[in-house]
Amino acid sequence: HLPLTLADRAWSWEALVVKSLVFARAGSPVELPCSYSTYISHGFTLEWRYAAPGTPAIQAERVLYYNGKLYWVHSWESRMVLVQNPPVSGLASVKILSVQPSDGGLYICDVTNPNDWTGSGQGLINLTVLVAPSVPVCQLTGSTYTGDDVTLTCHSSEGFPTPVYSWSRETGSAPLPPSSVVEDRHTGSLILTNLSATFAGTYICKASNDLGVAACSIAVKVAHGGAAEVVGGVLMGVFLLVLLIGAVTAYFLCYRKRPRRHANTLGMSLDPSGQRQSKGRLL
Repeated sequence: HLPLTLADRAWSWEALVVKSLVFARAGSPVELPCSYSTYISHGFTLEWRYAAPGTPAIQAERVLYYNGKLYWVHSWESRMVLVQNPPVSGLASVKILSVQPSDGGLYICDVTNPNDWTGSGQGLINLTVLVAPSVPVCQLTGSTYTGDDVTLTCHSSEGFPTPVYSWSRETGSAPLPPSSVVEDRHTGSLILTNLSATFAGTYICKASNDLGVAACSIAVKVAHGGAAEVVGGVLMGVFLLVLLIGAVTAYFLCYRKRPRRHANTLGMSLDPSGQRQSKGRLL
């Protein structure tokens, strides 16, 4: 269901009648209705201007200008046409042939008749372009060890009305404990807490609005172990390294304190000439 209730209401400001709100699907044609009641005389002009969302109306840029001859801004000439050409019989409406998301914004229909100021005026039209969700991007944040928490995110870069998001698991997967799952349909996040083997599998995110549905998927693989075990392993490695360094240091200290062997342990010595001498008497 499209929010067209307000768009069906016609509004009159001074001598012009327009639809103040117009909705259109991206890629489809859309008419911006504007009618007037003044008669055509010398000096009659019609001008259409456009202001992007967030731009003040006073800064709207000209789209087309008619004063007996039609002038287009080049970027619009191939994309927009006058519903009545020339616009001299009370109808000043224009049609965008294939509306794009960037066409959304404020359009101003301006009729000027110097010979009938009561028939001159402006009409303001707000165009909203409805866009189906673009293919979302699925991502995982966090570590997938047993007992840890992870967050799955899903986001479409395009879509109006703003898409809502829903997560599910592949067909045949075991149901998850409700207390371990937190889903936000507006932001597209899915938080999984206290992971276990039953959390493993493929998760599917669907982004949807009134114009369509798009989906992405991501696989979650749960590994045994966790941050505590990793820290414990590191500490054990450091402890063993300290023991090894201590053992090597003790070995070298003991080696240096060991007494050296003397060369004359057998009661022999060398004289300066290098001959062996005995300490015993000669017979």
